Amino acid sequence: MELTIKDRLYLPSFLPARGNFKEFNLKKEILRKIAISDDERQEINLRENAEDKRIEWDVEKERPLLVEFSKEEMDYLKKACERISDEELPDDMWATVETVYNEIAKS
Repeated sequence: MELTIKDRLYLPSFLPARGNFKEFNLKKEILRKIAISDDERQEINLRENAEDKRIEWDVEKERPLLVEFSKEEMDYLKKACERISDEELPDDMWATVETVYNEIAKS
């Protein structure tokens, strides 16, 4: 799955805060795979705008991350996306959900 910086920032907010031990481990592994390294943060100048508390970065320097998730991780992501399907979210967050569903449809 190809993930943008925005996808990688949004995905953790979709994942449940609670779950059983297996779900905890799936979430931990997903978060490890999509983490933004310190080097990458510097490269794209990832920062918080002090005025409006928004996260900003140099999109020209951004490179999508190619991530492979296991079947169990994809099932967990699917469940997480289904759980939020009735919530009202900004369009760009739905684009991240769509990215997950498109990848699920391929497999």
